[in-house]
Amino acid sequence: MSRKFSAARAVARYQDVVGDVDGAIVAVPPSLHYPVTMDLISANVHVLCEKPLSENGGQARELVAKAREKNVGLGVNNYRRLYPSSIRVRDLIAGGELGTVRHLEYSWGERFDWPTASGAYFGAAAGGRGVLADKGSHLLDLICWWLGGKPEIVSYEDDSMGGTEAVATLQFRMNDCEGVLRLSWLSRYPNSFRIKGDRATASGGLFDWNTVDITPVSGRKQTLRLPSSAKIPQDLGATLLDNFLDVVRGRAEPLVSGSDVLPSIELIDECYSRRKRMAMPWYDAWRRVAS
Repeated sequence: MSRKFSAARAVARYQDVVGDVDGAIVAVPPSLHYPVTMDLISANVHVLCEKPLSENGGQARELVAKAREKNVGLGVNNYRRLYPSSIRVRDLIAGGELGTVRHLEYSWGERFDWPTASGAYFGAAAGGRGVLADKGSHLLDLICWWLGGKPEIVSYEDDSMGGTEAVATLQFRMNDCEGVLRLSWLSRYPNSFRIKGDRATASGGLFDWNTVDITPVSGRKQTLRLPSSAKIPQDLGATLLDNFLDVVRGRAEPLVSGSDVLPSIELIDECYSRRKRMAMPWYDAWRRVAS
């Protein structure tokens, strides 16, 4: 890795460099986010952590509290908040342009083909957590951000039978808004969002990072093409890194902080604590035949 990236220095243990750095990017498997990040911020090192910040809300709260105590920056790579489309949706809701929001639905489904080398997404290595903790950490963060807080769970179902879930459905409620989130590692979903208000509906694709469709109650759909200095979504990574360097230099706050993502991490905790197995009649039928 040192040769591949022309690193000035490479060590086997991150503890060997903690005293020599001002900032660190934590990009280890999720189960290690908490201990590594805690070690770093306890040593007064600014951190930009991959999502999710931690495996549960208790760990996340500890990290946020320690960062405040040490007066260091704690940022999280929930980069979808930087999409111009995500920002515009938040502004449309907050500015009342959609009217009272009545319904929000979001889906993200595709065959899992991420080139994981560690297997940390599955089984015991993932702590029994699957697609909800993976894809859900992005979309639930957006939902909490858009709605201005953590919604109430109506129901949560997934296909886990004691292991890692690959399909999950969450129904939620906040004020006058009813919502549903659908996630899958197995099959393709529409991969889109739709937010219906009294005055207009906002919609878009999961990967349409700089466009949003607006459909007034009495009118035709309009596609908003949003200005951005980024040419492709990956350019937003540079924005995040530039911000982190400014955090290390004491010139800025993290674009997405640890405290920002707390509501979504706590919501994921609540989902797992209330999980029910979704109906799988093909499996139940097999059990009856086998017995």
